[in-house]
Amino acid sequence: MKFSRLVVQILLVVAVVTSFILSFFIWTNTARYQRGRNIDVSTSDVDKNKTPINQIISPTQVIWQDGKEQRLIYNNKDNISVSMQKIIKNWKVGAFSQEFSKDGAKYQKMIQRKNMIQLVYPTNISIRTLGYLMNNTTLQKATDHQFNRILFSVNDKDDDNIYLANDKTYTVYKASVKDASSKPIIKLAKKANIDLKIKLNLMKHGVVTFYTEPVTLKSYSYVLSTKADSEYTTNLFDSNTDDINSSTNGNVYTYNVGESKRLVSDHEKNELTFSDYTDTSVPKDMLSFFQRGYKQATNIQNSVSNLRLYEASWKNKSLVYREYVEGFPIFKKSEFGSIKISFSRNGSTESFLSKVLEVPVPSDMRNATLKPTTEIVKELNNIGYSPSEIQKLEVGYQWTNEEDNSDVIDLEPTYYIKIDDHWRSFESWSNMSAETSSSQNNSSSSSSSTSQSSNYATQSSSSEGE
Repeated sequence: MKFSRLVVQILLVVAVVTSFILSFFIWTNTARYQRGRNIDVSTSDVDKNKTPINQIISPTQVIWQDGKEQRLIYNNKDNISVSMQKIIKNWKVGAFSQEFSKDGAKYQKMIQRKNMIQLVYPTNISIRTLGYLMNNTTLQKATDHQFNRILFSVNDKDDDNIYLANDKTYTVYKASVKDASSKPIIKLAKKANIDLKIKLNLMKHGVVTFYTEPVTLKSYSYVLSTKADSEYTTNLFDSNTDDINSSTNGNVYTYNVGESKRLVSDHEKNELTFSDYTDTSVPKDMLSFFQRGYKQATNIQNSVSNLRLYEASWKNKSLVYREYVEGFPIFKKSEFGSIKISFSRNGSTESFLSKVLEVPVPSDMRNATLKPTTEIVKELNNIGYSPSEIQKLEVGYQWTNEEDNSDVIDLEPTYYIKIDDHWRSFESWSNMSAETSSSQNNSSSSSSSTSQSSNYATQSSSSEGE
């Protein structure tokens, strides 16, 4: 008995001594202990703040044909396109088969069918990508095809199929659906507080949403968040700051890690370009293409909740992301949107802006009323841009800086048109046409006293310069 009590006492002494020793090491070496804790916390925070992929790659338009007319609907308090996606996620979708392809007449009838809801992506994604976003294993194993519209009937007795449509090839795929009800879909549709009458028309370069009545939309103001170059080099370079070589040429700052990675920052334009010459593997399938694009985009801006995939070119292996307000894209002063990512055998390239929308603030601007789309197309035609030249046309928000506060920007709704691979506002195209017309008139008047041959040469030279 005495022996066992002695053993217990010895063990207690050892435990106390061990406790003091451990406490001593913790108290005298808190840096190491804290560093480990901080790594865990920061990693967790990044995961929590990261915008999920099914929000960045998501429909930006919901179109409802209620049996009478087509309407573009939106709810600024509840993203109904994302909510509808969640409902569809629980449907049992069968295998997709092709209904028809390259038939414009059939396609126009399909996208104008009565009692249909359409979820419209700004760009083509793929069936397997949709399966991944919806956690549908059947679709993840399906034959992969590209599409940008999901269509289904809101009349349960009318059609128990779901359709995928491709605006570029006028192709439609069909699959049967089980355990689907339109009631929760209609309930969401009726909650829309933005309701615009539209008509989907086929033009030379694809489907265009025509607003059949004047469109009145709110203007917005936002506080900007601007990141320093050092924040980007921390995210993009897997190196110590001592390994980064920097140089300056006017307002352009360049950061290099050997010959493997480079970041070029134009402080005047607030544009940055990151090149990773070690990233030479090109995505082999469309799902990995979208996954890698998402990973790199959120590595640049991990908490931009209004960022959406806007344009994807599987052929060129490039992706463009834009920020959205009330379901409409924001067009900034850059040609590439908010972020552009390209993959090639020579490495990957990321172009992006250092200014990001942060916090909405009260705006003193009035609501803007835009003309019906048919009038815009007519006016473009009158100033020299034929409908066949219009590659894309849509309502978007124009980004302008406030004169008295560089940290606040105004977002004004307007029409944006893509012609000759350039996005410009309707006002910009109109001004360019006016300037061209004025230049031609001046050239004609100044050369009226010259010979016919020299006048022809002068006009040719002027045209090439423009």
